[in-house]
Amino acid sequence: MIVSLVRFGFLLSWLTIFFIPKKTVKRYLPASTMSALLVMTTVFIGTHFKSWKVKGDSKTRIYNILSVILGPFAVGTLWIFRLTFGKFWLFIVTNFIQNLIYAYPILNFLEKIKFIKYVKFTRVHHLIASMSFAIIIYCFQSFLEKPCITYYQSQNKQEAGT
Repeated sequence: MIVSLVRFGFLLSWLTIFFIPKKTVKRYLPASTMSALLVMTTVFIGTHFKSWKVKGDSKTRIYNILSVILGPFAVGTLWIFRLTFGKFWLFIVTNFIQNLIYAYPILNFLEKIKFIKYVKFTRVHHLIASMSFAIIIYCFQSFLEKPCITYYQSQNKQEAGT
């Protein structure tokens, strides 16, 4: 019962999107999607090598994993980009704090309710992987924005010239 509530709570994190302007959500959705794909790839690889245990049958395990990836990770990525993009060190520090919170108190709670348990994958591995993903998605978002910035700069030069 409590696992279902946690799963539902994770998915409810999407309600916070209403506090982010629609244009901003569209701007950072590719980075959030990239983040989800990176985490999902890690989950598939880690599951194959038995790096963690998720209780239940295959359907329950998939629900648990997807609720985390498509809930707080995806939404958290949108919020972190919304609040910190363009300030790399603030982005890194914010991600590190968020990952520390997940790796220790939240993961301890999830282990206690038998939602997920790290076996071969440690909390340090989690921090290294998460921070690596943060740098990758920051570079990805920067790459996506560069053509836009070049376009807007050329538009402004044209307007200033006329």
